[in-house]
Amino acid sequence: MPEPYPSISASRSTSLVIEATGSYIQENKLIGSGDRVLLMVSGGADSVAMFHLLNMLSHGVEGTGVSGFPLGMCHVNYGRRGDSSDADEAFVRSLGDEHRIQVHAIRAPEPPRSNFQAWARDFRYLAAENLCRWQGYTRIAVGHNRDDRVETFIYRLITYSGRRSLAVMPPRRGKIVRPLLFLTAEEIREFCRQADIAYREDESNSGVDYSRNRIRHTVMPALADIRPDFRERVEDTISLLEDEQEVLASLTDEAWSEVTSGEEQGVLDAASLSLLDRAVARLVVRRWLARAGAGEGMTRRRLDAIIDLCSDSSGTRSLSLPGGREVERCYDRLTLVTHAAGDREESAGPVELPVPGKVVFGGFDIVAEVAAAGAGRAADMHSDDPLRVAIDAGRLPGPLTIRCWREGDRFRPLGMNGTKSLQDLFTDEKMPRYQRRRLPIITLGDEIVWVCGMRVSEDFRVTSKSERIVRLAAVRREIENAV
Repeated sequence: MPEPYPSISASRSTSLVIEATGSYIQENKLIGSGDRVLLMVSGGADSVAMFHLLNMLSHGVEGTGVSGFPLGMCHVNYGRRGDSSDADEAFVRSLGDEHRIQVHAIRAPEPPRSNFQAWARDFRYLAAENLCRWQGYTRIAVGHNRDDRVETFIYRLITYSGRRSLAVMPPRRGKIVRPLLFLTAEEIREFCRQADIAYREDESNSGVDYSRNRIRHTVMPALADIRPDFRERVEDTISLLEDEQEVLASLTDEAWSEVTSGEEQGVLDAASLSLLDRAVARLVVRRWLARAGAGEGMTRRRLDAIIDLCSDSSGTRSLSLPGGREVERCYDRLTLVTHAAGDREESAGPVELPVPGKVVFGGFDIVAEVAAAGAGRAADMHSDDPLRVAIDAGRLPGPLTIRCWREGDRFRPLGMNGTKSLQDLFTDEKMPRYQRRRLPIITLGDEIVWVCGMRVSEDFRVTSKSERIVRLAAVRREIENAV
């Protein structure tokens, strides 16, 4: 046992905690040989106890089988409590100095949003990930305890919908490990008391300003009065949910292959989805939304509403989601659309297109080139690429303009005698509604020359009498609707 821990080695009860921690690390494969562990230390009882326990185990404790992993410490100073926050940092620094362990002290910037707790969590995990990248740490150890896990379960139970949100705080997820998850908060404080370990008290934890604090100080004691072993019941439920998740993931994989196509990433087959059992369909939709970063706040009612969009394969229907997103079912395709500010209106233009010339319009580069008609006339008259067309240069008395679709737009598609509205063209071609406002329309004054990617106008087609042609191309700058 290292020299700085004489009181711990002399106490039978503290020795049991050390051995139990080593066993928990081994059973859950939290730390292995060759790992370099970054300890997230705030200065409170949980993180300081974790520091001492892992520091001892890293040097080797007889009977635990855990040893030989180097440590570093990370402390984030949010500055929310003035001198007290600075005192916490000084305490952690002194702890590192005493045990010759490097301390990475990081001062957080002013939080950019109102939910400080969520922002602070995201910031410290980002800081830890950066340190892993820069300093070579392979594990991030956090001091979450058994009570933290139960409190998080209760909070999510009343805040979110779905079983996935209830599988909380596993012993290990990615680089993050939780070596004290088997101990309650009271057991950790008792360990610190018997081992004569000093730690810092954060007075904000005793208030009830935050929802988690209200659960800790009000709900947890009430549940203990009703059922003293409620923690065990909650942990059993979490374990069952984790085990069952593997079965459901396999079931979702099978259904996923039925409703997705490798050719269209992020697009679901609405007809196939509507045929699935409703519970399985919800799992598929949850996965689909989660992959697009839109999985938060999905209630059963909202998931069912998305599935109900698939029941009718005619026309186009849509459903708005939080965060400016929209699920759109256009015939047999279910698509997730992200709307930027003003995206529901004309997103770009009008822009003048010089001939020859090149301009940027929305997600496209529009290119115009002038050439002599002749040897390549057949290809110019009948292009196989919908994003490349040729028009008769002799029919262009003025400059071209690029704009978005407008209500009431009509033109004469190639090969037709009469005119047709763009609305009808889009419907016939089953174009998703979100794409219609982004599609470049090339015009000459009030006349439509080319609906990019779809049809060129009969009035501007290349004929055997054409002497010069203008080749037009729409080159995508980015993949639309990446999900």
